[in-house]
Amino acid sequence: MPMSQRIFGELHQQLHAIESPFLRYAILISFVICMAVGSYCLARLLFLPIQRRTKQLREKFPILDIVIGSALLPRVLLIVPLLTVGFMVRGLFCQGRFTAILNALTHASFIFLCSYVFAALMNVLYQINNWRQHVTASPQKGIFQVLSLVGYIFAGIGIVATFLGRDPTYVLSGLTALSAVLMLIFKDSILGFTAGVTLAGNGMVKIGDWITVPGTEADGDVVDIALTTVRVQNFDKTITTIPAYDLVAKPFTNWRGMVEAGGRRIKRSILIDLDSVSFADEATLARWKKIDLLKDYLAQKERELTEANSARPTAKESMANARHLTNIGTFRAYCIAYLRNHPRIHTKMTLLVRQLTPTERGIPLEIYCFTNTTAWEDYESIQSDIFDHLFAILPEFGLMPFQVTSAGALRSMRNA
Repeated sequence: MPMSQRIFGELHQQLHAIESPFLRYAILISFVICMAVGSYCLARLLFLPIQRRTKQLREKFPILDIVIGSALLPRVLLIVPLLTVGFMVRGLFCQGRFTAILNALTHASFIFLCSYVFAALMNVLYQINNWRQHVTASPQKGIFQVLSLVGYIFAGIGIVATFLGRDPTYVLSGLTALSAVLMLIFKDSILGFTAGVTLAGNGMVKIGDWITVPGTEADGDVVDIALTTVRVQNFDKTITTIPAYDLVAKPFTNWRGMVEAGGRRIKRSILIDLDSVSFADEATLARWKKIDLLKDYLAQKERELTEANSARPTAKESMANARHLTNIGTFRAYCIAYLRNHPRIHTKMTLLVRQLTPTERGIPLEIYCFTNTTAWEDYESIQSDIFDHLFAILPEFGLMPFQVTSAGALRSMRNA
């Protein structure tokens, strides 16, 4: 006779002497619980030395460090007390309704524990995937979350089938009738999974991307891409959570292309007062020729104007009959030369200075160029320095910026 059967037989004989069934079952359940706790503690004691001895190997092999440092092995150890309980129930308890309930609970617990271990395994695989990509978080997180959710769903089906005493296919056939309800319940998960696969497959969003989503407060870096949501840390350090499906169904701006190109666009206009636009006379041209950035431009223009005006006999009779330089055109040339010689402007990207349609607020002279850095602080500093200089140099060309007169200035004019 095996030792386990002999031990269980002796326990049965001793417990059979107890007349109260309630006390007998209480003692048996207490004994089973103690054995389960003891087996788990024993498993932990055996596992801890292995964890300590593999410390050097974990430093050499990062994957081993991820596996041992995760929740996978502690969850696997939970199988030991569960198997102990199942073994003790079959050996100590007589066949009956109570024993059948205990067996069903043990079986259901084992199914749930399998899904619990499977979820930990998915988390380990996700961390290994991040390690291979040299990142702390990746868009594939939603995929692993969906697989974990599928594991829990199958575990739930198995648990229900266990308590009903039916085959799991019977439960699945019954779930088909509830498919509409399930679709409603898991709508966000299904849409989020579809969106997560689309975002990851097409590379639309990655961890660390700067995105701007119209209609929301999201304007910052992506810090997490989950099953149904995308978290964005705004520049004011607040967190905005966006449904993943919104990034597929609605337009948004991803600034990753700007970062990868290495240049950030400057697009800003200077409003020129129409009353300050004029032709340049000889004295003005002589003053402009002292500006180093305009020497080549003025020499070329002077040759062109001389040739063009010499072919017109009436050029000297009226200003309208001849070609002349204007102060706004020369200032535009100066802006182009200044930007091309600026050390922080990207010369291989688009660079232009153009006039926009005049309005009641003057002539917009738009500066369109790119800095050679994408850092926000540097970009703002470069942009400000450029326009500081251009505003300050306007009087040198006889130009005035347009500015709406304030109420205080009007009162001063009236008093004067």
